[in-house]
Amino acid sequence: MLFPLRLLRPTTVAEASGELARLGERARLYAGGAELLPLLRHRLIEADCLIDIKPIPSLNRIAWDGSRVRIGAAVTHRRLETAPVTRERLPLLASAESQVANIRVRNQGTLGGNLCFNDPHSDPATALLVHEATVAVAGAGGERRMALGDFLVGMYATALGPDEILVEVEVPPLPPGWGGAYLRVHRFQRPTVGVAAAAKLRDRRLEGARLAVGCVGPKAQRLGELEARVQGLPGTEAARVIGEAKGYLRGLLQPVDDLLGSADYKLHITSVLLGRALSQALESNVTGSG
Repeated sequence: MLFPLRLLRPTTVAEASGELARLGERARLYAGGAELLPLLRHRLIEADCLIDIKPIPSLNRIAWDGSRVRIGAAVTHRRLETAPVTRERLPLLASAESQVANIRVRNQGTLGGNLCFNDPHSDPATALLVHEATVAVAGAGGERRMALGDFLVGMYATALGPDEILVEVEVPPLPPGWGGAYLRVHRFQRPTVGVAAAAKLRDRRLEGARLAVGCVGPKAQRLGELEARVQGLPGTEAARVIGEAKGYLRGLLQPVDDLLGSADYKLHITSVLLGRALSQALESNVTGSG
């Protein structure tokens, strides 16, 4: 049962940040509440007050600025899945968003809440890493920007300061001629493994590749060393190299046994899905999608 809470509804990011600074651990930011409310209901976290940031207009926009899609932190997964600008400019992200949990969660949960909670078993961050997204956060000290990979510190941990709010995610499209794909294996509507790949061929060899994995370790991560290994290879050879990279993946991702699968199972599925995602990315490149 959810215990009584005060609800504050600031109209600007500065007001919301000020309330966070004033109330400290007694307050929690509320946008969609998909992750927050179950934790409060089961007394896994405590709070006296919710700061509802949904009414802040700047946190609810999706806009193309000529070089990137700017997504407010309070935009829901469902809006991202269906928005014309996302489907046109960021089809890989739209695909990942369409696979988040179920329609109820997608209508309720927000991108900002998802990234700030940083549940290791989540979809959007993996796709956003392949897009080389950045985030903007704001607090009493002003606004700062950072790469998403720097924002995601560890399991349920981010680089947010005590009075800071994630205000925007800035997502560039994939470079011209690149294709992309997001694949996952899930149980109980929670992903066991999620992978994203983006790539471009030139003369039947990989001119460039971006690979990311989520849900296997403490946080979603880009696979920079593996990207370098497959650079310049034909697609089939790149898939073979990925399949033989389990040692690298184990060291980087640090998988653990849990209810969703053993560490060895997750590593096997990761290498299989990475190969498939790369192949699909190259196919979408050829057909002109993505």
